Amino acid sequence: MRRNTGLSFLAAAILIVAGCGYALVGKGSVLPDHIQSVAINAFENRTTRPEIEQRVTEEVAREFSQRGRYRIVSDPQKADAVLDGAIESWSTRPVQFSSSGRATRVETVVTLQATLRETASDEILWSQSRLMFREQYDVQEEGEYFDEETLALDDIARGAAGTLVSSILEGF
Repeated sequence: MRRNTGLSFLAAAILIVAGCGYALVGKGSVLPDHIQSVAINAFENRTTRPEIEQRVTEEVAREFSQRGRYRIVSDPQKADAVLDGAIESWSTRPVQFSSSGRATRVETVVTLQATLRETASDEILWSQSRLMFREQYDVQEEGEYFDEETLALDDIARGAAGTLVSSILEGF
């Protein structure tokens, strides 16, 4: 009798959880079903930092492709939706100093905005502004030069792309 009660309780719990809208992350989408292809326009660079828009655009396209549900097309006229974006700001600032006052750790901050529009109706499907991403890195000792800032921007671009695509697809 106890065994049947336990099994009944377990079955009820499974049914309740299954009906609560839980799903695997990255597998769902809040976009309309008729959206099958997306064009990703090059992000606009409104900063003084060269190449940042290229890195973000490439990473967003890569992230969309990896998710596998949408076809990425180069011609916005042949897409069901178009993603436009801009790098709004870029800054670096020292956050840690040596005893001599020299910066030993620097933080890079990038702010961007993006909008996904349906091509046929020009309706905004998703939009987000002031998305802020940060990365810190150590400054090399004098005499050695390695462009840590560029590596930090690559990390920011990957993180921004992951966050942006997840937000678009999962409605977060």
